Amino acid sequence: MKSIKATYVIIGNGIAGLSAAEEIRKTDSNATIKIISQEAYLTYYRVKLSHFISKDPELKQLLIHDENWYKERNIEIILGRRVENIDPIQSTIQLDNGEQVIYEKLLIANGSKAFVPPVEGVEKEGVYTLRSLEDLKEIQSYLKDCKEVAVIGGGLLGLEAAWALQERDLKVNVIEFFDYLLPRQLDQELSSYVKEELEARKLNIHLSAAAQELVGDEKVTSVRIKDGRNITADMVLFSAGIRPNLEIVEGTDIQINKGIIVDGFMQTSVKNIYAAGDIAEMKGSAMGLWSVAMEQGKVAGKNMVGNAAMYAPIQPATMLSIGGLSLFSAGEINAEKKTLTYRNQEIFHKLFVEEGKLVGGVLTGDVKKMAKLKKAVNDKVEIQGMIEKGMNALEIIGSL
Repeated sequence: MKSIKATYVIIGNGIAGLSAAEEIRKTDSNATIKIISQEAYLTYYRVKLSHFISKDPELKQLLIHDENWYKERNIEIILGRRVENIDPIQSTIQLDNGEQVIYEKLLIANGSKAFVPPVEGVEKEGVYTLRSLEDLKEIQSYLKDCKEVAVIGGGLLGLEAAWALQERDLKVNVIEFFDYLLPRQLDQELSSYVKEELEARKLNIHLSAAAQELVGDEKVTSVRIKDGRNITADMVLFSAGIRPNLEIVEGTDIQINKGIIVDGFMQTSVKNIYAAGDIAEMKGSAMGLWSVAMEQGKVAGKNMVGNAAMYAPIQPATMLSIGGLSLFSAGEINAEKKTLTYRNQEIFHKLFVEEGKLVGGVLTGDVKKMAKLKKAVNDKVEIQGMIEKGMNALEIIGSL
């Protein structure tokens, strides 16, 4: 058995793993850094995959850095290799080609997989999820013979994928289990507004629609909803959330719940092993957001080289821009909070307030102030005085 020694080993080359490697190299210029990835590609912008459904991108358009960037920093990438198991006692990991890698510090950042709900017929041809570049290629190839498609899931990525599919001149049906779109980013009033805007752009949106069966012989031909509706679909794309890839820590003493449990230093329950990104769970939550994964990776990298750093959870912030509709959401979007609204023909803004402090906000139409809104929400800026002066949401956003 061939053995390889490395000071720092990172499993997964998503944004968490890449950010950690970059931080490690800033402090330790000589140590061996190895990134191991099951995928065959250097780190790419996974969040852009849905946008590229309607395009034929070159790989360089998706890559964050080219090969030279890694060579200049002496970061070794091992691509197309799966980690079979981790042995924390011996400080080793086993690869699927039989090689053994000995580490001093290990970061588990192998991300998540798409969640496919228990729907009858998901094994049929023409049923996909979109989590990797290979998924994108397979979807694009299959779409050549399609006229009408269904996206199951009305969240952020589902809507981005739906729009990209429509840009391919396909009839698109969005099937959402909940009674409104974007339940994590919008309240019901804002969601109704967004639904109207998207339907005006010819997306077909079906709410309170629980998929029961994917109909067809070998290939999917339609989606049967539990209430009896039958929606034609030559292809079905599931966008129903993610689940951390926890199989990698089976049989170890690394504590897990929804994800791998970490503390504020991104340290797991086992010494010298860290976790970051989609697979990491902190205070009962595994966020699954690009911005969170990037920051967690940086914090993990700093701690791996002995530069003590604490991860400070940030309020979630997301951006949607499709078909000329722009939307930005940050913080706690909760109908139980006090709200301030401003709406005209072009925009619909809403602020969410708790005890006089700004805790959440949504901008639609005009999102130029999103950076200021995000900072104000993270800082929980006091706006009670502005409210008492009778300022509306647009005026308050303008004065942040």
